[in-house]
Amino acid sequence: MRLIRLLKENEGRRALVFGMGGGGDIIATIPTANFLREFGYEVLHGTIIWDRYIIDPEPGPRSLEELSGIEVVNDTIAIAGKDTKIKDKEDIRPTVARAGEFFGEVIALDITKGPKKLAKGIRGFMREFEISTIVGVDSGGDVLAHGFESGVRSPLADAVSLSTLSMIGGSIIGVFGFGSDGELRVEELLLRISKLLERGDFLGSIAMDDRDCDEMMELSKEVITEASMIPIKAFKGEIGISEIRWGRTVIVSPLSILTFYFKSEGVFEINNLARKIQNAESIESARKILNSMGIFTELDFEYLIRDSKA
Repeated sequence: MRLIRLLKENEGRRALVFGMGGGGDIIATIPTANFLREFGYEVLHGTIIWDRYIIDPEPGPRSLEELSGIEVVNDTIAIAGKDTKIKDKEDIRPTVARAGEFFGEVIALDITKGPKKLAKGIRGFMREFEISTIVGVDSGGDVLAHGFESGVRSPLADAVSLSTLSMIGGSIIGVFGFGSDGELRVEELLLRISKLLERGDFLGSIAMDDRDCDEMMELSKEVITEASMIPIKAFKGEIGISEIRWGRTVIVSPLSILTFYFKSEGVFEINNLARKIQNAESIESARKILNSMGIFTELDFEYLIRDSKA
């Protein structure tokens, strides 16, 4: 497997594995992190700072400036923990704090300032903390979307995260859960993966094991997720159709326990959304670019939720 060769050849042995879509994607980092540890890596878990509206009703991701109880590394990267809070909203416990209870500390990534500033922040973080490997993990696979698929609901976070990683040499995209978010159909995922295989951008795949499942179940007591629960069901032998939020249905199968790995620049090349927003200087400008393409984003949805309650 090409990924194994890359890991063995890497001179460094520290890695950052982060959830690209925010919310419960940090649970999906566990199988990859444990896999890296088998090769002697010290692994830091991270996530972008964007919670679903049922946790944080304020639309959009949070910036570092909106958080307290963090150790700021630079403009877009901070170290969060169980005591991290949203300023003036202490009744809200963000995922970085929930996951910090489990991991001890979590790397918080601020996507509000656009891909180029986040990429600069990650590169600075990697130098300062001697990080040799970075993997962005997407639960479900919508990072492979073109944006016009009928089921896509959350293209914005993944587009910013992917665009960011494409500017960091040697970075890797992990797709976990094989459609567990209900956004891409099985045939759409297969077509995207086939394209990446054709391009030479596929690095390999791994399956969950008992340790991964146990840790994911334990973290899910703190972190709210639906997509990352589908692989747990599959690992326990369930097969069939499962319903998740908004009445969407997903297939639970042995494919759900796999993580597929790709070169980030390869995924970027087939993702028109990530390419279009690479020069966006804020999450709001990135949203407007996708809107101009006729694409409704998760931020637009959160605005609708807020305005309907006003």
